Amino acid sequence: MIHISNGLLPDIENISPQPEELVSFSYDNTLDEIDGAMETFQKTFARRKGLLPMIAYGFFTFAIVVAIVLNPTSIFAYAALLFCGFGFFYSITDRKRTRQKTIEALKDMNPEEYKATFYSDKIKVETIIKQKENEVNLKIDEEADDEIISPLESVFVFGSDVLDFAENDESLLLVYNRRQIYCFPKRCLTSEQENAVRKLLSEKLSMF
Repeated sequence: MIHISNGLLPDIENISPQPEELVSFSYDNTLDEIDGAMETFQKTFARRKGLLPMIAYGFFTFAIVVAIVLNPTSIFAYAALLFCGFGFFYSITDRKRTRQKTIEALKDMNPEEYKATFYSDKIKVETIIKQKENEVNLKIDEEADDEIISPLESVFVFGSDVLDFAENDESLLLVYNRRQIYCFPKRCLTSEQENAVRKLLSEKLSMF
């Protein structure tokens, strides 16, 4: 009788089947799409955080106006009103200012390409890093691609990671941990892919 050690061959019974690939597509992001994605995120997930300062400044402004009506000669009240007015304006424009800073930082960066693959139990997003124009590339492998470097990969598991789904006119948005946005532009998807991604995210994320 011939015995083959389990250390030499894998245990076939313990090999889990590979998840089914449902949708796969490549995409990139324009600055306008990134700005739109951040604006949608701010309106959907950061609304409460942005409203609190505005409510506070509005309340104090109202109280100071009442104080001025009761005592029009109070110089302190006018100074406080000016301060609250500035704070209220700063709070209203804070979201737009944050987006503008991000867009300015991205303007000088090389555009990146991505590949998203949706499975029945997870999502995989690969970031293809391209060589910069002024970067010297030392080629070791003669058969290697001159421009594309190995991709960076992120995997999100349904039911384990904190994921949310949002949508605007330009893109389908995957939000990770209420902090990080993955923007899938509709221009890069066929109508079938767009419908499949929307259906998958709506159904999967509503389950958890």
